[in-house]
Amino acid sequence: MIKLETLNLCRYDENKHSSLKISFENESKSNFIHNVSDRLSNFSNCKDFSFQSAYVVLENNIPIGYVFISNMFNDEVFLELSVLKEFRGMGKAKKIINEVCDYLFVNHNIRVVKLDIDPSNKNSILTAQACDFLFDEEEYESRGFTGKMVFYKESLCYVSKRRR
Repeated sequence: MIKLETLNLCRYDENKHSSLKISFENESKSNFIHNVSDRLSNFSNCKDFSFQSAYVVLENNIPIGYVFISNMFNDEVFLELSVLKEFRGMGKAKKIINEVCDYLFVNHNIRVVKLDIDPSNKNSILTAQACDFLFDEEEYESRGFTGKMVFYKESLCYVSKRRR
């Protein structure tokens, strides 16, 4: 269990979280969470502490969503997350993003956290921007303006070092 400011992350376990798996599978046909249970199951046996790991996000011991933290590459990680349908529109995604980023920046010396967002997912784009993520136009251009848009947020520690 990883304790964040107000949330907890519990490593995904297919047996323990089978009811959550069903909730995710039935709620959306979007590519963002399509087959989420399969992706989470694939990484549930990973022994590495945080990277390439799937977590159920708990608020007051109630599952509200999931977050998947990708492999670290050059001090960068990608986050994938989703909030269960009944908790959407309450600022939960913003809370998850901010608390997970803070945790990674402080405890794991991560330089950049990135999000891949489908261009049609306006709510996720607005949430990323509200969390101070910036759109990586060069990355999107290199993808031929197709596929997902990349948003990134740098650790304030690294930004301040660069400005010196």
